[in-house]
Amino acid sequence: MAKVLIVEDDLLTGKGLEAIINSINSKIEIDITGYAGKALNYIKKANYDMFLLDIQLKDYSGFELAKEIRNIDNYKLTPIIFITAIPTRELMAFKEIHCYDYIVKPFKEEEVRNTLRTVINHGIIVEEKVYLKLKQKDYSYLVKQDEIIYIEAKNKKVFIITINESIDLSTYTLKQLLDKLTTNFIRCHKGYIINLNYIKKIDKANNDIYLHGIELPIPVGRKYRDYIGSKIYEFN
Repeated sequence: MAKVLIVEDDLLTGKGLEAIINSINSKIEIDITGYAGKALNYIKKANYDMFLLDIQLKDYSGFELAKEIRNIDNYKLTPIIFITAIPTRELMAFKEIHCYDYIVKPFKEEEVRNTLRTVINHGIIVEEKVYLKLKQKDYSYLVKQDEIIYIEAKNKKVFIITINESIDLSTYTLKQLLDKLTTNFIRCHKGYIINLNYIKKIDKANNDIYLHGIELPIPVGRKYRDYIGSKIYEFN
């Protein structure tokens, strides 16, 4: 589920933004705080898909908070929208922080709704449902989940095998990736995640799974057999 953090020290403004987001998609989880320090604590405990940051916070500069967010690998490209009463500073935001957009206070509800609707419906929600969003150093990948055949962990790296390419990553574990994937994916071995839609046949005698487009079989680990049996063996 998508998650948004609002950092705004005016409670009414923060609640107003929360209401607008809820009117666009009521399933989005929203956290609100008026302090940058608390925001950083939230960020350490949860994964956010969008940030709304007031530029003039009581305890900290919104710009400085945004810089700290950008220094976290997972948030190099996460949408940041600034809330400001000083629109002349938006150029600094775009150049230094690479923010997505800005909201000028006092804001008009419909203008804010249009701005947020674009990010929510064509950004965080689409990526959550259809794409696997990956970040590697300064690069970001969007991989269509239905094109992923399987994922393998080997030699301290993770390899995502799709119908078109192989992507190797050094910043993820299989567990982290599985949390991002749809229910079409299941872990069948300590070193493998497979896409159920690509199963061609199952060799129960040897505990192997054959996938479309892949010559070699994928092993089923002993500790995973009972767990995945009802989900996988129905494909045979």
